[in-house]
Amino acid sequence: MTIMKKRVVLCCVLVSLFRASSASVVRQDLTGVWTVFNNATGLSVQGRVPGTMYTALRDKDVIHDPYYRDNNIRMAWIGHENWTYARTFEVSSAMAQSQSVLLVAQGIDTVSTVVINGQHVGSTDNMFVTYTWEVKPYIKPGNNTIQLAFQSATEYARKQAASYPYDVPPDCYHAAEHGECHVNFIRKAQCSFAWDWGPSFPTQGIWKPIYLVAFNSAILDQTTLEVLPGPSGQGWVLKTRSYFRTSGNRPSTTGHLAITLDKTSISETHNVSVSTQVNWVEVNITVPQSTNVQLWWPNGYGNQTLYDVIFTFTSSDGEMTSQKRRIGFRTAELVQDPVSADPKQGLTFYFRINGLPVFMKGANWVPADSFLERVTKDRLRSLLQSAADAHMTGLRVWGGGIYETDVFYDLADELGLLLYHDMMFSDGFYPTNPAFLASVTTELQQNIRRLMHRPSIAAWDGSNENENAIRANWYHVKNVSLYYADYIKLYRDTVMATVTRENPSRVYLTSSPSNGRLSFQQGLEAQDPQSDFFGDIHYYNDTIDQWQPYDYHVSRFTSEYGTRGYCSYQTLLPVMKASDMTYNSTVATDRQDGAGGNAVNFNQTVMHLNWPSDTTPEPQRFKDSIYLTQINQAMAVKAETEHYRRHQGSLQDDGRGLTMGAMYWMLNDIWQAPTYASIDYSGRWKMLHYYARKFFNPLLVSPYLNGSILEVHVVVDEIPTVAIRDPLTHRLRFEPMRDVYDVPKSGRGKNIRELSVKTKGVVNGTLYMIMLRWDNWVPLKFWTVPYKLNTTAQSVFSQNVSSMMSDANCTATADCFVYCYLNDPLSGSDNFVFLAEPKDSNIQNANTSISEIRQVETRIFTVTVVTDAHAPFVWLEAGSIMGRFSDNGFLMYNQAKLVNFTAWQNVDRLTLQDQMTVTSLADVYRT
Repeated sequence: MTIMKKRVVLCCVLVSLFRASSASVVRQDLTGVWTVFNNATGLSVQGRVPGTMYTALRDKDVIHDPYYRDNNIRMAWIGHENWTYARTFEVSSAMAQSQSVLLVAQGIDTVSTVVINGQHVGSTDNMFVTYTWEVKPYIKPGNNTIQLAFQSATEYARKQAASYPYDVPPDCYHAAEHGECHVNFIRKAQCSFAWDWGPSFPTQGIWKPIYLVAFNSAILDQTTLEVLPGPSGQGWVLKTRSYFRTSGNRPSTTGHLAITLDKTSISETHNVSVSTQVNWVEVNITVPQSTNVQLWWPNGYGNQTLYDVIFTFTSSDGEMTSQKRRIGFRTAELVQDPVSADPKQGLTFYFRINGLPVFMKGANWVPADSFLERVTKDRLRSLLQSAADAHMTGLRVWGGGIYETDVFYDLADELGLLLYHDMMFSDGFYPTNPAFLASVTTELQQNIRRLMHRPSIAAWDGSNENENAIRANWYHVKNVSLYYADYIKLYRDTVMATVTRENPSRVYLTSSPSNGRLSFQQGLEAQDPQSDFFGDIHYYNDTIDQWQPYDYHVSRFTSEYGTRGYCSYQTLLPVMKASDMTYNSTVATDRQDGAGGNAVNFNQTVMHLNWPSDTTPEPQRFKDSIYLTQINQAMAVKAETEHYRRHQGSLQDDGRGLTMGAMYWMLNDIWQAPTYASIDYSGRWKMLHYYARKFFNPLLVSPYLNGSILEVHVVVDEIPTVAIRDPLTHRLRFEPMRDVYDVPKSGRGKNIRELSVKTKGVVNGTLYMIMLRWDNWVPLKFWTVPYKLNTTAQSVFSQNVSSMMSDANCTATADCFVYCYLNDPLSGSDNFVFLAEPKDSNIQNANTSISEIRQVETRIFTVTVVTDAHAPFVWLEAGSIMGRFSDNGFLMYNQAKLVNFTAWQNVDRLTLQDQMTVTSLADVYRT
C-alpha cells in the first residue's frame, strides 16, 4: 500500500451509503419476486425477497398466519423441509463486458448452495455474514437464472451435532418451548429454534439485500471509523480504514480517496495504491478543537448531534464509489475502580460518557419478529422511540438474536440510546472445529467493521450468560476441562481476539453477566460471575414476593431481571379463537413458553391480588386475568428497578452498592404471548411500560416499606454527577455536581456547564406525603419534608408506620395508603405505597368512568376519568385504535384525572369514544 496526502475542497458531497458513478460501475438489484419451491411436497409459490419460505407461503394463502393459535407446532414440518429460491434476471452487455461482476448477498438464512446458470457459485452457512462471489465467468448477456438451494436449518444442525466427536450441550431446551435441538451448531439467530418467550420458526430465505455490482478496476468495499479524543483531550482524531476490491484482471490499481466531514471545512484527498495483497488504506484525520464540533450525549443528557463522514474513491480510470459513515463525537469509558480501601469490596462498574457518570436505565432488546422481513423502519422507530420516551438511556442487544439492521442503529444513534451489545452466542456451549471458528471470525469482523463507528454502541461483550454456564456447569458435563478449553478457544482466542483487533478503542467484556475486569484476571471464568461486588448480574426468582425489595441483590449493575405478564387482549384477538380466550386453555398454555407456564404468573399474582371469580363469564374472566398479570408485572419490575436506583449513590457497610445500571428483561415481543416484554407485539404499551416511564424518571421519589418503617428516597440522574472518594476510607459516592470545575478540564467544559443548569432544579426540593383512607376523600394527614441531596440517591424520610398511622388517626393498615410527590403533583415525580396487600385492603367498590373525550388536535385527545372512590390501577384502553396515553395504570386519589391520548392514525372523537374503556381493580370483583 502506498499513500500520498493532499488537502482539497470537494465540490460535491455524495451521501448515499453506496453510490456508483453511472459511467462504469453498475449495480443491479436482485430483490423482489422470486420463485420459492419445495421438491418433496411439490409446493411452489412466488415470494418476496427479502423474505422467508413462511411468509412466501402465507402471502399466497398456502398456509394460515404462522402465529395463529398453535401453528408454531403444527407448521414445524415447514422448517424440516429443504426450500429453494430461484429467479431470472437480465444482464446488460455493458455489465457482461465489465472486468469484474460480483454477487453480493448481505444476508442468507442460512445454509445454502448458490447456482447461476447451472454452475456452482458458492455456499453459505452463516446468517450474519455478507457473502461476495466473483460471478463474471457464470453470467451472460440477456436472460440468466440464479438459484439458492437451502438445507433445512434443523436438519443441518442435527447432522453437525451427530458428526461432532463429542456432545456439545444443551442438545435441546425445555419441552415447554416446543423448539428444535442443536441450535448451537448453526450460525443463525439462536431464538429461531424457540426460547422461553418465543416460538420456533427455523426460517430459510434471503433476509437482506442481494445484488450484482460490475466494475473494471477497483471499488470501495467497506469503510471503518473510530472517533478518538485528540492529544491531551483536545480536539478529536478520526481513525479510518478503507477496504477495496480489485478486479480479477487488475491485481493492483491506483486512485484518489477523498474523506469529508460534513458541517465542517475538513476535507482530505489521498493518492492510494491498492492490490489484491494489500487491499486497505488507513488514514487518520485530525479534528482541531477550533472546529467546535458538538458532543453526542445519551438520551436525557443533551443533544444527539451527528456528523456524516463521506468516503469517495475514484480509480485511475474514473470509476467512482462512495460510502457514508454517520458519527457522533463522544467518549465512552467503563469505569472499574476500587470502591474503597478494602479490595474485597470490589470495583465499580459504570459507564462514563463525555466525562460524566451515567446510570444505565433501560431494557433488553430481542428480535421484533420471527420473520425479520416484517420488521419495518416505522415499527423499529415506534419501539425505540418508546424506549427513549420512558427515559431510557440504553438497551442491551441480547446474544440470542441478531446483529441488527442499519436502521436499528441509526435510530439508536438519533435517540441517544447506549447499546450494551452481546455477540450472538447465548446459553450454551459451542463447537470449536476450525470451520466453525473461521465462520465466527468472519461474522465478527464484518459486523464490527459495519458498526464500530456508531456512537450508540457503548460496549461489546462475548455472549449472553455463557461465562456463568461454564463456571456453574449448567449442563452437568463430566469432562469440564474439555469444555473450558473450547470456551477459551471461542471466547478468548476467537471472539476477544477479533474484537480487540478490529475495534481496540471500545470496551469489551467476556460475557453478560461477568465480573468485568476480574473475569479477565481469572481466565475469562470468574469464580462467581454473579458477584454483587464486580461487573453485572442477571437475577430472576419466581418464588419470592417480587413486590418487596428484601430478596433483591444490591449489585453494581443488573443487566437482566423481570417477570412475565400477558399482552393485551386486543393483541391476542387476531391469533386466537374465541374458545382459546381462557387463562388455562390449551392454546393459551402452549403460548406460555417458559417453564412453569401460566402457573408462575398465577402464583405471583395471587400473592397480592385476588384472582377473578370462577363465576365471571368468559371472555371477561380472561380479560380480567390479563389485567391482573399486567398489574403484577408492572409492580414487580417497579419494585426491583426502584431498589437498584435507590442504591446508586453510595456504598453499604459491606461494600455493596453504587449500583449504576438497571436493564429489565425485556423491551419488546417477538409474537403475541404472555412474556417479560413491556411493549407487546402490536406495539401497545403494557402497564409495565407506563410504569417504566415513571420509575426511570430523572427525578424519582421512591417510597417503600422496610419492615415496620416507611422509607422514602429521592433519586436524580440525567444531571452532571461526580465520583467523590472519602479521604480516610477511600469509599466512593456519587454526588450531584454543584461546580462545573469538579470535572477535570477536558476541552468539554462548555457542554458540561450547560448540562449542569439542570442540577439546580432537582437537588433541592420538597417531598409532600398524604395519608388517605380508601373510603374517604378527605386526607388524614399531610407531611411536608424539605430535602437537599448530598448524593444522587438519598433517604429523605424514615418513620415507623404505626407512628404515622397514629398521627393520622388511621386504625388499620388495610384502611389506608400513602401518596407522595416531589414539588408539584403534575411533575411526574409521584408515587404511592400500600400499607397492606391490595387483596387485604379495604379498597372500595369504585365506579370509574370516562366523563368526556375532547379532540384538541387531529390525533390528540384529552380524556377525563372520574371515580366515586379511590381507585388503584386505573387502566385505559382504546380498543383497536392504536396509540398511547400520557399516563395509565395509575392510582386515582382524586375524583377526576385528565389524561392525553395520542392516536397513531387519524380517528374522530366519536369513534374513539365508542372504543375507549376504563378498568379499575374494583371492576374485577364487582358482582
